[in-house]
Amino acid sequence: MSTIAALHHHDNSLEVVWADGVVSKYPWLWLRDHAHDTETMHPVTQQRQLFTARVPRALRGLSTEVVDGSLQITWDMLEPQSALPVEFLAKFRHPRVARVAVELPVTLWNAASLATPTVPYELVMHTDAGVTQWLGNTLQYGFCIATGTPASAEATEALLRRAAYVRETIFGGFWQFTADMSKADTAYTTLELRGHTDATYSNDAPGGQLLHCLEFDGSGGESTMVDAFAIARRMEAEHGDLFEVLSEVMVPGQYIGDGAHLMAARPVFRHDHTGRLVQVSFNNYDRAPFLLEEDDMLAFYDALRVFEELANDPAMQFRHVLQPGEALLFDNWRVLHGRAAYTGHRRMCGGYINREDIESRLRQLR
Repeated sequence: MSTIAALHHHDNSLEVVWADGVVSKYPWLWLRDHAHDTETMHPVTQQRQLFTARVPRALRGLSTEVVDGSLQITWDMLEPQSALPVEFLAKFRHPRVARVAVELPVTLWNAASLATPTVPYELVMHTDAGVTQWLGNTLQYGFCIATGTPASAEATEALLRRAAYVRETIFGGFWQFTADMSKADTAYTTLELRGHTDATYSNDAPGGQLLHCLEFDGSGGESTMVDAFAIARRMEAEHGDLFEVLSEVMVPGQYIGDGAHLMAARPVFRHDHTGRLVQVSFNNYDRAPFLLEEDDMLAFYDALRVFEELANDPAMQFRHVLQPGEALLFDNWRVLHGRAAYTGHRRMCGGYINREDIESRLRQLR
């Protein structure tokens, strides 16, 4: 538990000296804005009720003290007394740019280093610990297989809904498919699918995808997974200039068919406002035409060549023929998924879920 050793008033801020020697400065306006009284924060929704713009800029604390684990502030103007839990203040001891992602370890891997992450279906379906392990593995390694999943669409959809609601897309909600070309997509054929991420034509590509093979009577069809974050790190270390190209060039994706023409654009390596790599977005099948200046276009092709050579290197690939009972959940913002060509009959089912819903579920569980 965090402990405050001393409080010092300044013109614009309150200086807090923590018991371990850390010194934090909280602007008076920030303290008023983040007060936990019911007039400022709704006790049920946790939404701010304060009209922040109406708080006087010259507001200063008249007196402060810590009472029962809470910082109590009396203001020098006609503002109600404010209270902020010390533990809440401790979360902001060190100023930094806002970060919202769930903080989980990320383990990069290749074919030799990977130990296939799995979790029993029954554990996911009947315990919160199972859901936590399932989603945690998915974000740490990029995918996780729920073993022992009944080979039915109903059981698989129920599994996916343990994580989040199913997202509606051009393919519907929870779907089943065979190689019948019912959609204008190569996935609905028996052809090889090289590594890619889905929905590069969507402004907000689904963060998670689940696939489950319900029936397979044939040969071939190995599923492939590649850790594209590991590719990014290799390119950054070995081809820094090309890594920058894929971090900057906006690559358009498109989907044409089924009554739609969807388009979106983002870099192959998308970084957040803190500079952290948060998404790899790559689909050579869906890449839309675009033309840059000559030197920039040739640099893009050079970078694309390095990326695709790494993505199709067997040493980087997890390869496995998915069997009925193996429901594969993967991070569509991180791993490239693909499939070898196959013959015979293969029936799959699956669906998409949003990235923010995966993170929301983990926040609640943790």
